[in-house]
Amino acid sequence: MQILPKPPVARFLLPVLAAAFLLCAPVPARSQGGPNLGAPQVGETILNRDVEVRVSPDETGRVVMVLPRGKTVAAFGTPRRTSWTQIGLGGRDVGYVPSDSLDSIFIARTVASRAAVVGRQRWTFPDGTLRGTHVLAGGAAGTEIKDGKKRETRLERGAVLGLLDIQGGKARMTSESIASITLPPEQLLPIIGVHDYDFAGSGPPRTFYAARVGEFLTPVEAENGWTEFIAAAGPQYAPYAHFIYPAMGKDSMTFALAFGPLDRTGVNNVCVALSQRMLDCWIVEVESF
Repeated sequence: MQILPKPPVARFLLPVLAAAFLLCAPVPARSQGGPNLGAPQVGETILNRDVEVRVSPDETGRVVMVLPRGKTVAAFGTPRRTSWTQIGLGGRDVGYVPSDSLDSIFIARTVASRAAVVGRQRWTFPDGTLRGTHVLAGGAAGTEIKDGKKRETRLERGAVLGLLDIQGGKARMTSESIASITLPPEQLLPIIGVHDYDFAGSGPPRTFYAARVGEFLTPVEAENGWTEFIAAAGPQYAPYAHFIYPAMGKDSMTFALAFGPLDRTGVNNVCVALSQRMLDCWIVEVESF
C-alpha cells in the first residue's frame, strides 16, 4: 500500500504500508489502572466531556473558556467542601471545572474521530488532479442542487467527494457528476492518504490508528505544528508519518495534525505518554476504502 504526497490540504508521508506498520512496534506498556482512579485528581488529567471553565468553584462563577473532551489539563487541587477542581494550562491557573469531569491519564482512551485512506485510482483522475477531500462512510441521501432545483440524491458508501463549504452544520460537497450536494458532516471521513493495494488479496490490515495532536487554522500552521510537536514530545516520534487533513466544525473548517500508523494498543500508550508531558492526544481510527 503506497501513500502519495498529492493533495493541497494534506500531506501524506507513508511509504508502503506493510513497511510503515513496522513503526507500530509496541510502545512500552503502561498500566491502565494508574494513580488517582476514582479519587480527586491532581497532576496530569484529561477531560471526560466538554466543560465550561469557571472563575470560582461553583455554578455561579463566570465562564472563562470551554474545553473539549480529551483535553489534557493540570489538576491543582479541589477546595474543601466543593466538587470543583482548579485546573491549569501551560503552567498557569485557568479556573475550575467539576471534579467528575476529570479522569486519570491512564484510563483507556476511546476513538475520538475517524478518517480514511482510499485507492489512488478512486482518488485521482488520470492526469493526477484530485477527485475530492472526503469519502462517504456509508450510504446516504443528500440534497442536490441541479439546474437551480433541489432534489434528493442517493450516494453509496465509499463515494469520493470534495468539500466546497460548511453552512449551518451541513457540508456542501461536490463530485465528478454532482455540482453541489449537502450532507451531514458526520457521514464524511477526511481522506488522509492514498493506497495502491488491491484488497481482494492478502496484505496489510484495512484499519489502523493515528494519534491526533492538534488542530490549526491553515495547513501551513499545521505543518509548523509538527515541528513544534517533535521539539516538545521528543525525537522518538519523528520517524512516524504525519497527516494534515480537514476537520469540519459547525460553520468552519480547521486542519487536524495526526501521526501514525499505530495499532490500537500502541495509540493508547502513545496518548498516555504524551499526556504525561502535558500534550494533547486523541485517537483517530483510519479505515481503508
